[in-house]
Amino acid sequence: MKEAMMGYDIVSLIPAFCAAFLGDGDFEHGGMVLRDQINVPAMDYSVSSLHEVDRYLEAVHEVQDQIPNQTYTNTVLATGCYVGEVIRRNGKKEYRWVNYADHFPKHPSLMPLFPEYLGTSAVLVAPDGQVLVPFTKVIKFIENGSEDSVHYFATGFTANSD
Repeated sequence: MKEAMMGYDIVSLIPAFCAAFLGDGDFEHGGMVLRDQINVPAMDYSVSSLHEVDRYLEAVHEVQDQIPNQTYTNTVLATGCYVGEVIRRNGKKEYRWVNYADHFPKHPSLMPLFPEYLGTSAVLVAPDGQVLVPFTKVIKFIENGSEDSVHYFATGFTANSD
């Protein structure tokens, strides 16, 4: 498992991570893997744009063993922020981003189900308490390939499931 982002305020950085994913920003260290393979014109925060994210993640999956730690972390966070924003903007529920440290200590029964690591550093939480983990889904796609489609994942939680 790659290094985690414990204790960071990921939520405040979501706009910057999305901008980096879309090519409108950059990272201080490490960049993103295969950044040039993101079809930026298709990235309009629609559910259908996640088909293109799946294509990008398939390319990342193919080179996963060659990705330096910081580049891996940047790629997971930027891609996960975009996926999460698609769900938040198109969600059937009013999801909001919450940092791990701001949510799970208040809900200790969930901590065994959602251990703190890069994949849970920030999560989407609905008013009814439902928790979604877009960073974990991105990690699973990188590790397992297309069987962990982010498009398929998002369609279960969005109103405009195309």
